[in-house]
Amino acid sequence: MEKMKLYCIPYSGGSAEIYLKWKKLFPENISIIPVELAGRGKRMKELFYESCEEAVKDLADVIEDDMKEGEKYAILGHSMGSLLAFETYYELLRRGCCMPVHMFMSGRKAPQNIQKKTAFYLLPEEEFLKVVFAYGGSTPAAMENATLRKLFLPILRADFKIAEIYEYIPRTEKIMCPVTILNGTKDYSVLEYDLSEWSEFAGSDFCIKQVEGGHFFIMENMEDTVAVITEVLEKTFY
Repeated sequence: MEKMKLYCIPYSGGSAEIYLKWKKLFPENISIIPVELAGRGKRMKELFYESCEEAVKDLADVIEDDMKEGEKYAILGHSMGSLLAFETYYELLRRGCCMPVHMFMSGRKAPQNIQKKTAFYLLPEEEFLKVVFAYGGSTPAAMENATLRKLFLPILRADFKIAEIYEYIPRTEKIMCPVTILNGTKDYSVLEYDLSEWSEFAGSDFCIKQVEGGHFFIMENMEDTVAVITEVLEKTFY
C-alpha cells in the first residue's frame, strides 16, 4: 500500500499537540506529522519567531530534514498555519526540494488580500484577548486560568505579530500540485472574504471544501474534517 506523510502546521497559539487526535482517524497509509513551532510544546525554551520569513525557514528545515527520497507528502496549515504553509511551499521550491503532492490551506483568507491591515498584537491585554476570543474555540475558558494565561498569552501575541506584520510578495510561480482550501461553514472571520482568491496561485487542480463548524472546525468536527482530507489525498494514489 502506497504511503504518504501529511505535515500539519498549527494556528495562532496552537502547538503540534492539536493534531495528535487526528492520527487515529486517518487510514494507516497516511501518516500525520504535527509540526512544532518555536516557543511551545517540546520547543518551549526556544525564542518566538520575529517574522513570517523566520518561521518559514524553520518549517522548511523541519520538513526537508524529515523527508526521505521518493516519499510522498502533503502540507496543511490552519489559520495562521495556512499562511505559513503557503510561504513554506515557496521556500521549499526556492531550495530545489522534492515538492508536496498536495497543499491544504484552512481557515484563512488568501495572502494577497490585505484590505484590512491590523496590529492587534500591540493592544493592551484585555483588548487583545477580546480579539482572540472572537474566534471562538476553547481559548476563553483556558484564559480564565491565571497560569494558562501567563503561558499562552505571549505565544498568541507572537503568532498574531508574525501574521499581522506579514508583507505579501506577488508570486510568478504557481503551486504545481493540487490545492484544497478548507473552511468552516460558520467561520465568519473568513467567510467575509472571497476564498476563491486562493485560486490565483493554483497551477493544477483547485477546490474549496466547506466543513460544518466555526473557525476551529478542524477540532470541533474532526471526523468530517479528516474524512474530507482523506478523500482528497486518496486521489493522489491513483
